[in-house]
Amino acid sequence: MTAGELNEAAENGTIEEIIRVAEAKQLKALSRIADDICSRPDVRLVLLTGGSSSGKTTTATRIATQLMVNDRKAMRLSTDDYFVGDDLNPRNPDGSLDYEHVECVDIPALVSDIKMLLSGESIRCRKFNFVTHEPMYTSEMITLPEKGFLIIEGIHALNPRLTAGIDDSLKYRIYIEPQPSIELFLDLKPSISDARLLRRLVRDNQFRKVDPATTIERWQGVLDGEKKWIEPFRSSADAFFDSYLVYETLVLKNYVGGLIELAALKLGDIPVIVKLRRILSAVVPIDCTNVPGDSILRETIGGSQLEY
Repeated sequence: MTAGELNEAAENGTIEEIIRVAEAKQLKALSRIADDICSRPDVRLVLLTGGSSSGKTTTATRIATQLMVNDRKAMRLSTDDYFVGDDLNPRNPDGSLDYEHVECVDIPALVSDIKMLLSGESIRCRKFNFVTHEPMYTSEMITLPEKGFLIIEGIHALNPRLTAGIDDSLKYRIYIEPQPSIELFLDLKPSISDARLLRRLVRDNQFRKVDPATTIERWQGVLDGEKKWIEPFRSSADAFFDSYLVYETLVLKNYVGGLIELAALKLGDIPVIVKLRRILSAVVPIDCTNVPGDSILRETIGGSQLEY
């Protein structure tokens, strides 16, 4: 679909139908993945990964719902909640914190908790505070439902180190990324990286108190880390999920345009800023009124009806 067609739909009031169809396509794809998981009698552990701002958390939650449609319960753990914190976090050669490194994750603690849950034991719920950058354990005790699936989501979820000692027959692996399908100009179409950066600028600003210039400055390091730590395990995936919504750029324009200009005040008109500006210039903004409460886009803009 072209930007012109989306803009016309936004102006004549038919954008609601485009939103409904886009969301329904994703739901249908998730339903098929859930059916495939349930067709494999040995599977107990669902591992879901993808690059930053791919929509992993919402996807994991929605897959859990689709599994329940098949009368199978599921619970979710995020590898983000097992981050070690800045004091123990690996560093780059220049001394800066390397947030993409697999050892950002407290691997022994995560492996231990996965094994305990799969064996029917209870564990104490762990959370990570992204403002203070410190892990914590809550008072909540959690137990995997009998014959239920344990869903592990995070950028390192397919790395075998995070599920060491667990038989491969128990695992089902999912790789997620947004693959833009919107056509903007003859010489410009958003890349997977562009789509994720637009989402991350909004998410970092709204939920992690990170200014847009810092998000952009860190982005190449994020991509380099993904190439090293995520992409080598992509080929092991049992299923791939496209998390892109054809209408999302129109919604994000309301949130990210000002953030890009704030970043430009510090960074100047660097190529990535020029490109993002041009992407946004191709579309008209629409408000989030018609974005469903369980949409992947809600993970970025807020207002989700899902519990993360």
